[in-house]
Amino acid sequence: MTHRERLLTALDLGTPDQVPVTWELVGRCAHALTGDGGWRGQCDAHRLIGSSIFNLQGIGPEVRHEAVPGFAAESETLGAEDGWQVGEHRLVTPSGTLQQRTKHGGMKHDPLVHKRVESFVKTRADYEILAGYLRAHANTAHPGTAVSAEALDYVRDDGLVNHWCGDSLYALANHRDSAEFIVDLVEIPEVVEELLVPLHAEREVAMQAFNESVADVLVWDICWASTSLLNPEMVRRFVVPEARWAVESLAPGKRIVFFTSGRIRDVLPDLAALRPHGIQHLDVLGDCDLAEVKQTFAGQFCAMGNYNCVALAHGSVADAQAEARRCLDAGMEGGGYLMTTSDEVPANAKLANMRAVVECVALHGRYR
Repeated sequence: MTHRERLLTALDLGTPDQVPVTWELVGRCAHALTGDGGWRGQCDAHRLIGSSIFNLQGIGPEVRHEAVPGFAAESETLGAEDGWQVGEHRLVTPSGTLQQRTKHGGMKHDPLVHKRVESFVKTRADYEILAGYLRAHANTAHPGTAVSAEALDYVRDDGLVNHWCGDSLYALANHRDSAEFIVDLVEIPEVVEELLVPLHAEREVAMQAFNESVADVLVWDICWASTSLLNPEMVRRFVVPEARWAVESLAPGKRIVFFTSGRIRDVLPDLAALRPHGIQHLDVLGDCDLAEVKQTFAGQFCAMGNYNCVALAHGSVADAQAEARRCLDAGMEGGGYLMTTSDEVPANAKLANMRAVVECVALHGRYR
């Protein structure tokens, strides 16, 4: 089987010739391996390792926007501070300007790491300014498909082309300090729900872009579904309804994978009931036991993940292979399992370790 065929078979809950091996091998590790953190560099990194291409970032959804008089998104570099480059980002509206500051480039061995040191929304009064910007932004959104076609030609049979889209709650949370945002969800939930309306409108355009493209899979990022952040009732209120919409809005032949992190076991039945094709990452630092999940939710979704990526960076080849065997023992029986890391592969992951995992699975992860 090709990498593409293995991934599709696993996502469709079948048994390929062997367990597919992929990683959340995005910008940081790809840059370390190839010098390119973009989607092409991510593809090239997978090819260096021998793993299946998936979890690409930077392809789509392709959503374009037109300029609106009085509204703008601006960025500039302010200079160096303690070895970091400081950037200022502004959302300009007729009713006011919101400012965010970030730092990047301060870790020489991991230059793509960014730190947000000041958020756009500093007080609840800032939400009114943000709402105006979000509405104007959503009203000019329109879909595109060109990059997806280019990516499909680049990936070929070495994997799948996916779009990566954060849900509306994730997008809104990026404008506010996380702890303060959680308090807002508790104390002013109706205000938050009003802000989610224009963000959802933009996700409708993103879904159109995905459905019209040649991309195979939509990675729907619902990392705020984690009970490490929210209680189950809040997840069901703010995350589950839009995730249901995303599944129901897929065009025929398309697939969707939920991206989660942290503790999700208490809400996993809610997510499984929406019938996504896959759920990742069954975080090894969360509260999911891979074997229990496979047994309890057999035939409901492709279980993806649970591989501890610390073994790739700090372990030996033997450690990396032992972690692969643990995951195979827990997850491969009956098919519907895709080996991938428990969240992002770090920049200092060892190429030899990742190649060793591919070799281990080729030997011990075969179905026939």
